[in-house]
Amino acid sequence: MSRVSSGNVEKIKSNILRLLYDEAPKSLSARAMAVAEARDKEFVLRLLRDLEKKKIVKNVTKAFSRKSYWAMTDEAYKKYKELL
Repeated sequence: MSRVSSGNVEKIKSNILRLLYDEAPKSLSARAMAVAEARDKEFVLRLLRDLEKKKIVKNVTKAFSRKSYWAMTDEAYKKYKELL
């Protein structure tokens, strides 16, 4: 597998945030984001976990669910809205 440069990783993260912003207040599955970005699900999950550590996105998966759903945090949503 080829490596993705850090610049491209940041672009993919910003595209993921844009997807979450456009679908707010609904949450999206990691698989749906992977399909939209033409990346594999594990790569997108790794990026989502990184964004979760930075408190930009949150995991809103229901208990006993195998699918993971993600949404922007309220603070990140407000700041993103101000930027646009």
